[in-house]
Amino acid sequence: MTKLSGREREARLIRRANRAAMVGRLMLGELYSWHQFLEADAVDLEALPRRNLEAALSDVRSRLTPEIRSFCSKNFRGMDERKLSLLYEEIKAYRGLELSLPEFEERFASVRREVLRGNPAHLTIAISLWGLQFKFPEDELAKDLTTALRLVLEAHNEANQYRTKRHIQLRAKGAEIGSLMRKEMFAVRSAILICFNLVEAYLNGLAWDYVQTHGTASLSNRTRKLLEDTTSVSLQDKLRKYPGVLTGRELWEEPDEELDGFISIFKPYRDSLVHPSPFSAPERFGGYDKLRLFYRVDYDTAMVTAALLVSIVRRIHEHVYGDVSTSPEWMCQLESEVKDVSEQLLS
Repeated sequence: MTKLSGREREARLIRRANRAAMVGRLMLGELYSWHQFLEADAVDLEALPRRNLEAALSDVRSRLTPEIRSFCSKNFRGMDERKLSLLYEEIKAYRGLELSLPEFEERFASVRREVLRGNPAHLTIAISLWGLQFKFPEDELAKDLTTALRLVLEAHNEANQYRTKRHIQLRAKGAEIGSLMRKEMFAVRSAILICFNLVEAYLNGLAWDYVQTHGTASLSNRTRKLLEDTTSVSLQDKLRKYPGVLTGRELWEEPDEELDGFISIFKPYRDSLVHPSPFSAPERFGGYDKLRLFYRVDYDTAMVTAALLVSIVRRIHEHVYGDVSTSPEWMCQLESEVKDVSEQLLS
């Protein structure tokens, strides 16, 4: 191995500190272009005059190194200047980074749990010009649901101007009214489908987190399959069984008005949208006419489904974690949005 000269060692220390600091600035959302990010590697430090090199080294020791240590201490466990410099190289190669939390922590350092703000362990860490972000399906789908409900509200409010008009007047505005109705129905159907996806993503996430934390060695084959083979387990079974499996304590009583109401509204309407069919076969299709439900979906259906979803997810979360203060940000925001849209629709 070639021995480095004193100048080369100093240049290496400065470059490592500059890279580490640049990663920190990127995570904090302080950079506006990848050109800024690449400046950490732009200077030929080895070619600098001695005076400039010594000044840069002094700045590293007096300012950059303490700042980097403070940044690492606030946000990570086990992160240091060297690891941030390695992270710089990976971000530089791809102009950003997306890694699952377990992989990031295995390769670089553990993220402090207070920084995660109650977000789940199956999240993806994303580093870009938008800063450090935590991405996971529940949060994305909750935002999708909020957007759909806001579209429902917007279309409903726009249609209010036509509700008191006579039919002959409405016929003259048929194209405009049709466009509004199409917008509302699109949002309503989207909201119901998103509710299904959100509940399933949440329950699958709970199962994954449990398996990663507790393992499956002590579980029966049936319970292990229930948690691990999420694609072959119905959403209804996940809703009814997961809270008890994950805690050893049953959540739902028989009957449970909220859960039963959610399933009885949610499942047939969701099925009518995902599997629309003109066949009349009640014994195969759950005893309801799918096409009739397909066309009966309206904003009331969407709002009732969303409100029940929020309540049920909240109950499951409190049952599993035992503390309302641990409720993740996405859940609290969704609850607030659903309440606000409901109140505006009723006003």
